[in-house]
Amino acid sequence: MDRVSPRAAALIAFGVALAFSLAPVPLGAAAIVARIPDDAFYYFVLAKNFATQGTWTFDGVNAATGFHLLFGYALAGLYRIAPEIGFVETYLLVVLVNAALMAAAVYWLAHAARETFGGGGLGVLLVAMSAGGLHLVGFPMESCLVIAAAALSYRLVAADSPGPGVVLAALATGIVGVLARSDYALLPFALLGGFLLHRAWHRRWTVRGLGVPAMLCLGALLGIGLVTLHTYHFTGGFVQRSASIKHFWATVSGYTPWPGLARVIELFEPYGLPRVAVPVVLAGLGLWVIRRGRLRALLDHPLSLGSVLAIVGYGAVYALNGAVQYWYAATFFAAVALLAAGLVAALPVRGRVVPLLVLLYAAGAVWRFANPPWPWQVATMEAGEMLRDAPDLAPVAAWNAGIVAYFAARPVTNLDGLVNDAVYPAVVSGGLAPYLAAQGIRYIVDFPTMLSEEAGRRGGYADGTLRRCARLERTIDPARTFDGTPLTLYRLEPACVASAPRLEATAP
Repeated sequence: MDRVSPRAAALIAFGVALAFSLAPVPLGAAAIVARIPDDAFYYFVLAKNFATQGTWTFDGVNAATGFHLLFGYALAGLYRIAPEIGFVETYLLVVLVNAALMAAAVYWLAHAARETFGGGGLGVLLVAMSAGGLHLVGFPMESCLVIAAAALSYRLVAADSPGPGVVLAALATGIVGVLARSDYALLPFALLGGFLLHRAWHRRWTVRGLGVPAMLCLGALLGIGLVTLHTYHFTGGFVQRSASIKHFWATVSGYTPWPGLARVIELFEPYGLPRVAVPVVLAGLGLWVIRRGRLRALLDHPLSLGSVLAIVGYGAVYALNGAVQYWYAATFFAAVALLAAGLVAALPVRGRVVPLLVLLYAAGAVWRFANPPWPWQVATMEAGEMLRDAPDLAPVAAWNAGIVAYFAARPVTNLDGLVNDAVYPAVVSGGLAPYLAAQGIRYIVDFPTMLSEEAGRRGGYADGTLRRCARLERTIDPARTFDGTPLTLYRLEPACVASAPRLEATAP
């Protein structure tokens, strides 16, 4: 029995997500900044520059390909229409759209779960309210776009008798999904693989029912082609440099599946629950399902098998990525939600358990609001405002450059390579210091931990030149620290930086 209908799940998800994301607004810009990633401001700056300059650049000079097209162009369109729109107003508008997208995703996934398991809407709702799902609505990034595209993919694939309209919708969804986030492209092939595995399991070799997942795959391939052409048009290359730089980080730090696994665990847990408790609870539930003989009922569906393939596939891909951040949960979201729905459908969830679980997850949201994830980012906002009022402090660069550049309202050179394609060769060759000298960078604003040996290996400055040549100019808001250190403005000695030797990369 479906204890929570698709409509009810969507309405609850919409209300909770919207309340959670709007709660910091009355507290002002600083409260919002402490709760959204620095990377979100990369979008703001890139979109503003595209709206005014017609090219994708973060610092006004160097090309940048480290963004996903659908959200980037939507935001650029907003800035073209309303160039004076402020930060809080932009955040409000994006949150409203994100909440609607999340509600639609929950509705589509709950319907797909009902078609697959006969119920399980509660499972989808809890994933939307989880530590990995709820905050994505408040992130002004691509996350909710890719969640909605993935959820619609499940809904289309689960359709009983798909007609030509559903097949065409699958093609369009595949294209839009990749434009929302390139990683989406793995999901259609995982779903198709789930159908093929299910046929092999039951020894039923037929192509009937493969049309929708096949069209999703075709759409994804077309989307990849569009992204590649876009990259080539603006840079002359075929690969987004942000992907290359993240892979380089992984070669330095070591390949590991654990960050991807952490994103999956977060999609099951409410905020505030010790992370170790989640695998224990899931293991207990899994054992119960196995002992009751319900494992087959959970996995004996094409969508279940496709979801398992998607989770394993994303875990493997992200093992090659040196920066699997919170928002990467968006690509796991639909697969985890479908399996969570199947698990709930297999459990004897009755009576008061349903509202108690919803209240538990809602209480976790209150805990998260009281404990913002990035309180030190308020200092980076203050640094940006300081730079805006001190034009003589230039040229300036930063690794965590998003918030600083947005509030500075002037060029800041990005040093980690996510939104500065030109710095990539310097990073991988260990030659960041000569790059800074060539660019005439006089100031760096960031946390001292960025000058550590470990950060140097990832960032192309392991030779210690920056530590030698950076002179402390001032600290900004010493009460807000990251890794025990306050945000610092450094002045670079030009002769010292220029004398740095060029080193070869420590990893291929």
